[in-house]
Formats: sequence, C-alpha cells, structure tokens
Amino acid sequence: AAAPGPPPHKSIFVTSFNQFKKALTYEKICKKVWPNRDRVLVLIDEVDDFLDRDKLVFNICSNKANAFAKPTLERYLATAKAAYAGEPPPEDRETKNPAYWRALHGKFRGVHAEVQDASRSLNKSFGVFTEATLRHCATNLAQDLEGYRSLIARPYESVNRAMPGSYYSDVERTIYLTYYCLLEDTAKYDALFQQERKFLSFEYFSEHVADAGVEYDDLVYGHEPLSALVKAHPAAKAGLVQFLYEIVLRRMEVRDRARSVNSVDVVLNFDCVGFTGTPFIDNYPTVDYVRDRRADAIPDLIDRRCYAHANENLDDGAFEARFRTFQGVNADVKVRYASSSFVCAGADERSVLKALLTRGGGADAMDDGAPACNVLVDLCGVFKRSSIAEVRDALVEARGAAATRYVYHVDPVDGADRILDVATGTDVPFDEEFYAYLARTRGAKLGSEIFFFVDNRNVIGKDVPFQLVYERAFGAPLFIEAAVLAHDVDDFSKIWQAMGRSRTMARTTFTIYSAKAEDGGAARDVVAWPLTRELYVANCDAKIAGNLSSIYQTIVALVNLRNESFYYGDEIVNDFLLRLDRTLPRRVDALVASLNRDVFAPGSRPAHLL
Repeated sequence: AAAPGPPPHKSIFVTSFNQFKKALTYEKICKKVWPNRDRVLVLIDEVDDFLDRDKLVFNICSNKANAFAKPTLERYLATAKAAYAGEPPPEDRETKNPAYWRALHGKFRGVHAEVQDASRSLNKSFGVFTEATLRHCATNLAQDLEGYRSLIARPYESVNRAMPGSYYSDVERTIYLTYYCLLEDTAKYDALFQQERKFLSFEYFSEHVADAGVEYDDLVYGHEPLSALVKAHPAAKAGLVQFLYEIVLRRMEVRDRARSVNSVDVVLNFDCVGFTGTPFIDNYPTVDYVRDRRADAIPDLIDRRCYAHANENLDDGAFEARFRTFQGVNADVKVRYASSSFVCAGADERSVLKALLTRGGGADAMDDGAPACNVLVDLCGVFKRSSIAEVRDALVEARGAAATRYVYHVDPVDGADRILDVATGTDVPFDEEFYAYLARTRGAKLGSEIFFFVDNRNVIGKDVPFQLVYERAFGAPLFIEAAVLAHDVDDFSKIWQAMGRSRTMARTTFTIYSAKAEDGGAARDVVAWPLTRELYVANCDAKIAGNLSSIYQTIVALVNLRNESFYYGDEIVNDFLLRLDRTLPRRVDALVASLNRDVFAPGSRPAHLL
C-alpha cells in the first residue's frame, strides 16, 4: 500500500474557544467544517474557559410560550407565598404530584435565604432586577437591562456558557424571584400594571381587592401608579400582586429545543494546543488517535497526589504532606483568618470599605502591631460598583491623606493598568516608564506608599512583573500586607488564586475575611489553620463533582462522534415540566438505553475511547 501523504497544512486557526463552540451549533457551519476538520488548529487558553463546569457546554436554545394551566399557576403562587412567609407548603389533596410541590417549596426557601445575603443578592446571578442589584453580570448588561425593563427574567438565552442555577437556565428560580420582586420592589411594575389594569375583572376585584377600600373604577380606569395604590391601600397589595404574577408567568418562555457543543467535542475532532494550565486536554485521545483508530493505552497525566478528600479522614501529617504538594514552590505562606461580618453590617459599600481599611493588617483584637494592608482583593465583588475615586476617598477617610500616595487599579472598561495620585487626582497608565519613575523617586518606600485595589475580576496586570523587579531591586515585597475579601466565597481554588495575585506569596502576609471565620490569632502558616483544611477538602470533593459532569460530557461527545456530529440535541429539555408531570424517569430510561447502544456496546469504538 502506498504510504499516506503528509497531513494537510493548517489553514484555519481558532483562538476564541467559546465562539467556536457557538459556531458549531449551526447546521450550515457544521456541514462546511466537518470535511475540513484536519485543516483546523484550535488554541485553547484559560483552563476555566475550557473545563469549568459552568463553561464546559455551549447551549443554543429556542424558546416557546409556556402552557401552564390556571390551577398550576395558582399552585406556584401559593407555594411562593408560603416560602416567602416562612410557612409550611400548602396542602392540596387534588394535586397529582404532591412530592414535586414539597420539593419546590424547599427550593424556594433556599432561594429566599440566598438573596437575603447582601453580597450574594448584589453580585451573584440570582436575577433580582432592582436598581440596587442590577450589577451582577456586567459582561451581559444588554440582556440584564432587557430583563430589568420587562421584569421577566428570561429562563433561557443563547449564551456562550451553561449557567446552572442562574436566571437564564432555571425556570423555577425565575418563578420565585418574580414573586419576590413583586413584593420587594413593587414600583418596578408600575408600567406593566398601567398596561394591564383595564383587564382586571369585577369578579376578581370583588374576591381579592374590594375589602382594601379602593374603588373599582379608580383601580381599572384611573392613572394612579401601582406603587401609590399599594402605599395608600396596603390591604390591596396581595390581590394586585397575584393579578400581575399570573400575567408575568403566562408571558414567561420555556425552552423548546436545545443543541449543545462541549469542550470534549472539540478535543475529539480537532487538533488542539493548550496554554496556561490546560493539561486536561492531554488526558483525552488526540484527534489523530481517534482518526487512526489506534488502540494503545493513553497515559494518565493527572497528578492526584495533592487531593485530600473528606472520606479519607487523613491525620494532620498526611494532610500537610498533600497540601505541601499542592503549594509547590509557594511554601511557608503566612495567613490569618478574620470574620467578614462587617460586610453584612455595613449600610453601603463605602462603609464596608472603611470598616475593612481601619482594621490594619488583621481584624480587631488580632495582631495589633500588623501594618495596614496595602493590597485589597475583592474576591466576592462587594465593591463592584465603587469607582476608584470612591475607593480613594474611603482610604483618605480611614487612614488620612498622608498615609497613601498612589492607588493602583484596573480600568473596568478596557482592562488597562492605572495609577491614581491621591493628592492630585491624576489617573495615569501604570506602564514600564511610570514604574521606573516611581522606583527612582520613591525607592524602597514605594511598597508602603501604594495601595493595590484588585476587583473581583482579579485581572492579572502589569504589576506582576513589577513585583518581581521591585523585590530584586530592594529586597522587599511590593505586596506587603494583603486583604482577601472572600466573605461568601468558599471555593479554596478562588481564594488561593486571589492570594496568588502576589508573586511573592512567601513574603506577603494575608488576611482572609470569610463568613466562616472568627477573629483572633496572629498570622501563621496557612496549613496550620483548621479552616484551611475545611475549605481545601471541600474544594477537592467539589472537583470530583465537577469531574462527574465532565464524564457525562465525554459520553455525550462520544455519541456525537459516532453520529458524525459536533452537537447534541437534548431530549430532556425542561426537566421541571417532566418532574411536574412525572415523565422524567421514562425519559432518563430512554437516554440510558441509547447510551448503552451508542457508547457502551462491547467492542465498539466509543467504548474503547471511553
């Protein structure tokens, strides 16, 4: 047989990984790309964009109007009302699926508890559209504004990542948050009520609103806003909320069909090159391995020596050994934990920032001799709306005008590194020329005269090489005392990444403010803190949960490979509807049968690859 010719030269280079996954959900593009897969080289950057559970899959969805029957709408309202009031789930002997409604009540109670926390409700994707909370997703502001204006959190959107539990992918969460917004921020529904008030029937008025003292004609034909009506007649609020709630829920769309492309689909079909922490792709067969139908073993390249799991019950020495493996060269890192209770106690962002800045290196009654922090990493996004001028003002108010000369920050618009002069208000780029000027004029005092404000995006800026240059020149760290505001963030990977903003970790002392911590204790080795072990072990266990998601996506990718397709058409689309009508088990059984046929059949190519 003639020797195979050389592989074709690469002529298509893909550098936007998420956009590439999006493109592969379109049929016309797939038909053009499939026969030319060997001409494509995919450059994979940022391991979280590649493997993170929330970003592993690209879902492209089409929506349809829901078909909720009136008894179902009434049941959703009764369940939301009970959850909001802290009451047990309502009993209804006529319902066909009482287990669903009991489980939904528990979920509603969980969502209600989540949005009570200031940090979570302001900065996590819980979909509470109010003037105070419209800041949780700055990269998707156009869609947020659309949801804010229509006051309907769209349950599904064509986004470049799957977002489990968010208002874009969880209809039940949307259903409760709509009720929550109606009660907590009624004025936002003034325009909707003005459009719909003429459809309020006299029968509904007599049953739900008449006893409040408002006249029917004033309610239906008047022009007084909903918020004013509710303020003047508080007893009418429940009936009017119910009236609008049913309207909003009837307008809410649910998912119709979905196509999903995941990261493993790309690895099995295209040549890939990984950068900055993507060893994950080395544990999958290359496209050449798949194309040539090779059968040799694939080596396991994942180093699991640093993993510590709860079910292992490791003694202190064994845990420390695994944690040291995780640390690598960043050993002997000094840390103190402190309570972040001041986050919830503060009236606004400025008061929270001032409380943190007046705490010195540690918290009250801790390390009284510790220097004031000159680095703040806002890991949980408490100060997401604060401008750098407001940060400067809080610094001056807390420490005096002479304590800090410069404030480093990252421009929220273009991501550029900048330095703000506290005295003059001049804001200039933080580049090599300006750093050289600072090093020449301020010398070894620069570390104590500059304050680094790192927002929750934790962008790696130009200060990173300057830290190393400064340490070599002056024998001291530029990041002297760093405060990491974790609060409700209990993912140790994210906390460690925030600490890693200092490229001189062993010479920087860290204070980690957490809702799980208590004040007290001087800084000591990070591994010596019980809370470090708790967070680290929980993080390792969570990685296993993430791996389970990756395993399923691998199976789906093998189904696609067998069917010569880049995308997977989901059969289980709206699981909440399937749970409601008790058809989900039948769908799951059908899915298992198809996977047994397409992937797990003995001797099949997908089974070998798996």
